[in-house]
Amino acid sequence: MDTAVKLTREIFMECDWSYDVSPENHYGYSSVMSCLQKSAKAMEEAGKPEHAKVLEVLSRAASMMLRPSSLNEPFTARFQDFQAGRRSSQPEDFTEEELIFFDTILNDIDEPWLRARLADLLWLLRKPKNPEHAKIAVDSYIANPIDSETWHRDVRNAWERAARLCMQIKDYDRLDNIKNGLFSVFCSEHPRSKFMALWVADLLDQLKIDRDFKEDIASSLNEKALELKRDGDFHSSRSYFELAAKKYQQCSAEQGWLEALIAIADCFELEADSRSHGSNMAANSFYENAIQAYRRIPNKHREGYDVDNRISIIRSKIKESGRATLEEMDVLETPGVDISEISKSSMAHVAGKDSPGDALMYFSGLFNGPKYQELASSAKESMQECIFSSLSGSNHMSSDGRVVAKTPPMNLTAGEDDPANQAVLKRQVQQQFSFEVQLVVQGQILPALGQLLMEHRFTKDLLIASCYQSPIVPKDREKLLGDALWQGFEYEFGAAIYLLCPQVEHIVRTQLKESGFHTSTIDKDGIENENGLSTLMDSPEAVQVFGEDLSFEIRSIFTEALGFNLRNETAHGLLDDNASSSLAAIYAWWMVLRLVLRSIVLGGIKAD
Repeated sequence: MDTAVKLTREIFMECDWSYDVSPENHYGYSSVMSCLQKSAKAMEEAGKPEHAKVLEVLSRAASMMLRPSSLNEPFTARFQDFQAGRRSSQPEDFTEEELIFFDTILNDIDEPWLRARLADLLWLLRKPKNPEHAKIAVDSYIANPIDSETWHRDVRNAWERAARLCMQIKDYDRLDNIKNGLFSVFCSEHPRSKFMALWVADLLDQLKIDRDFKEDIASSLNEKALELKRDGDFHSSRSYFELAAKKYQQCSAEQGWLEALIAIADCFELEADSRSHGSNMAANSFYENAIQAYRRIPNKHREGYDVDNRISIIRSKIKESGRATLEEMDVLETPGVDISEISKSSMAHVAGKDSPGDALMYFSGLFNGPKYQELASSAKESMQECIFSSLSGSNHMSSDGRVVAKTPPMNLTAGEDDPANQAVLKRQVQQQFSFEVQLVVQGQILPALGQLLMEHRFTKDLLIASCYQSPIVPKDREKLLGDALWQGFEYEFGAAIYLLCPQVEHIVRTQLKESGFHTSTIDKDGIENENGLSTLMDSPEAVQVFGEDLSFEIRSIFTEALGFNLRNETAHGLLDDNASSSLAAIYAWWMVLRLVLRSIVLGGIKAD
């Protein structure tokens, strides 16, 4: 501000400022700020710079956003640009001269919004603190009437700030007025807003000033929740039941609390039932939420409310909706990718070799495996180009309709290291690799395999002999692994994958042990248990031994829920005839063959 301009009460009075915003256009302090800015501009255009500066400093005071829950920092800048190093006003920006000016005009302001803001700033910033400033702020804040239209236009924040100021200065008479005023609003009818009673009750609960009304509030919330449930508004009903359950618990009304929790679960199930007619995917999610809600019931009360039986019924519905979800997923027809040239090159790559052994080595060189950093870079570009696909979370379903993984939505307010954004990136990377696997199998592995079988005969003994020569195949596993690899040359990929998965796990465990790492855990009874493949591959030691790229490849093919997850699918017998001969199974077979053959040349598995 120009220090040559004197801030005086006389200039302010000459401004004759009034808040002339219609109620329907009133948006709390943002409207007050805009009105002051408009008046300041008018004064500037009228050739009255002193008056304009007075109104400008008041608009700065009104510009700050109110954070009523904070006693020490209740005001924050409305606008901040961290990159440019700019922001709008904050309390520490106001000079002593400006604060003195606010004090001199405080009694001349009739408009409660501005009067409350100036008094609150004086209470916050002047030393020593003057409780009268806090009282003026309280009275001005609650002069704003409560209704459903303005509740979220700073009225709620104003009442909360008033209550917290009363607590701070121990003005319990004013606090009682606030408490009674809020409870009166809670008890009133609000035909234009089904949530108004909930909002007010929630504020009373946050302020912890509803001790005299807890039973009435709990009962009223429960009645409203039941009414909404009967109307089929399950989402709104759950919101009321949640707060009702909390209030019943505060009143030590155990039966009311338990019945509210049961009602929440019931609402989830009923909403799932209703959603199943339009979207079984949505229904599946609500059934899961219903089970989680029932689990909130303490074990000692579950028999009395038949909780276990209810959960069993919902589990059946989850299975049904999961299967139906897969049927709802229509196949999206897109223009195909021409892989004819890739196929010709792959066939030529393995053709004309003198012996089956030589041909196998060329076959193993069709593809060197995924490059994780390249996939991640491509995934990031895809996320930036099509950001909307990452703005909502997603469920990932197995072939039998189970939800096996969930990805949260992208957090646009955080950086790449944010857990949600890392999860979204992980999902996108897996999608990129899935496409790569499809291209490699259909464009390279299968055409080349067909060419090999036209020119050579591959015996089981040849594959077993290759396993004997490989330094990564553990002793006494050569025949098992050789047989699994030979099955692929018979196009028996289903049989191959069931044999390969446990052998891959053993290879990984052996490689880690040989590198000096522990692969087991000892429980409290002193019993040592070997870790499974998922645990082994999630350890930092795995990257040290296998490198970033191969570790990613093993996880994606065998253990990653967002990937192909073949180890867990085979371990639990979840692969059917089709899935066991899928592109992922074919790739897994060829991948193990590649590792075995390449280890003969390289002398083992080499990290990146």
